[in-house]
Amino acid sequence: MIREICISKAREENLVLTLEEGCCLSDTQGAIRHLVIGSNWKRDKDVLESMLDLSHVRSLTVFGEWRSFFISENMRFVRVLDLEDTLGLRDHHLEKIGQLRHLKYLSLRGCHNILCLPNCLGNLRHLQTLDVRGTRIFELPTTITNLRELQYLHADSGQNAGGNVKGDDIVQMYDADGFSEGGTCANCVFSSHVFLRPQVLDAGLNRYDIFNLYRFQERQLDGVVLPRGIGKLKVLHTLGFVNVSRSNGKTTLKEIGELTQVRKLRVAGISSENTKELWSAIAGHNQLGSLSVASEIFDGSLDGCLGEGLLPPSSLESLTLEGRLTNVPKWIHMLQNLSKLVLRESYLRQDSIQALGFLPNLAVLRLWDAFTGTHLQFRSSSFPSLMELHLSRLYILESVSFEEDALPKLELLQVDLCVELNGFSGLPAVLTSLKEIRLSNSELKKDVERQVEHMKHVRVNFVD
Repeated sequence: MIREICISKAREENLVLTLEEGCCLSDTQGAIRHLVIGSNWKRDKDVLESMLDLSHVRSLTVFGEWRSFFISENMRFVRVLDLEDTLGLRDHHLEKIGQLRHLKYLSLRGCHNILCLPNCLGNLRHLQTLDVRGTRIFELPTTITNLRELQYLHADSGQNAGGNVKGDDIVQMYDADGFSEGGTCANCVFSSHVFLRPQVLDAGLNRYDIFNLYRFQERQLDGVVLPRGIGKLKVLHTLGFVNVSRSNGKTTLKEIGELTQVRKLRVAGISSENTKELWSAIAGHNQLGSLSVASEIFDGSLDGCLGEGLLPPSSLESLTLEGRLTNVPKWIHMLQNLSKLVLRESYLRQDSIQALGFLPNLAVLRLWDAFTGTHLQFRSSSFPSLMELHLSRLYILESVSFEEDALPKLELLQVDLCVELNGFSGLPAVLTSLKEIRLSNSELKKDVERQVEHMKHVRVNFVD
């Protein structure tokens, strides 16, 4: 009912027009500024082109199935194009996106079948936000360096992205129709009957889409590869995930050093060969508040440049380290402003946990597959500001104990996939500020409920 009221008022005030099943367009008055295409709308091309004046549309949001006629030549002033989770969107549908020269926001997030951005993206000189998370994009076009007003670039690997047609199926079609192992086609011509296969017709693929599927079939990267010249984007605030493991990785890190306005940076592909370049790039970034670094092995590489004075900026408030790490970095105590720390796939021991306990402003600690012992101990007076503790995938952990005055401000304790964990020590006596406990082990949940049954303000919830 509330939703219907909101939609009705939006129509009355000519704020948002929502196209969905049962909507009436006869009472549409004035210029349409914000257009939403609902998932249950019947996708009537004549309605969109003949009954609606789209010349004043400033934002377009699409839910459900994509149709190529959604972007009209009349939409010359669109500034926001939100296609998040749109179904059936393919690479060739983006070929004319460069015509939307006033575009400031473009989201393709969750569009699993997008593998490549067109070069015409460089025409969007006013673009401020580009979100390609959840796609299969592994490499950004060179023309992205033309986007001098870009502030937010969100990307990830998209390795787990699904689709209506599997890349392997298309590759087999290629191989059956004359493609070489190197990924090129004879005379750059596809056999016509490939496009008549049911898999291709149902998915709405054209030659460009199929060629991209073949071209990127073996790309398995964490993060996207940036082209040379990324240092020209001087107003970038958010950048990541960026993969720097390739041959131009050191050049990319050097150019990141020129992006002095970056506040959030996520980098993958760090190794002993390029660690120095990473710390050198961010050493002068005094506005950097959030840093995520992924590597297969961290040991030694994080402290390797300590003697040269290359350290993460002291302004860091959030730090995520993903990769093998048996000891926390020696410089961790220098991050006095750090409020959030996430460690993944590390091999920390008890002494490292104790070292983290001295961080004065740490409010969130997440240990995901990051501790090797069977007993985890939070010692007296440690973690004075911690409010959220998340323990996950600690497969050999058997017990957790809290000493007097430890974690005095803890409000949320979450434990999942710790299959051997059989109990907590000091839970009700020490964690007096606790408000919620989340557990994935039903037997452990029963035991914890008995421990805190007198603490009426504590909720014990089950999580999958």
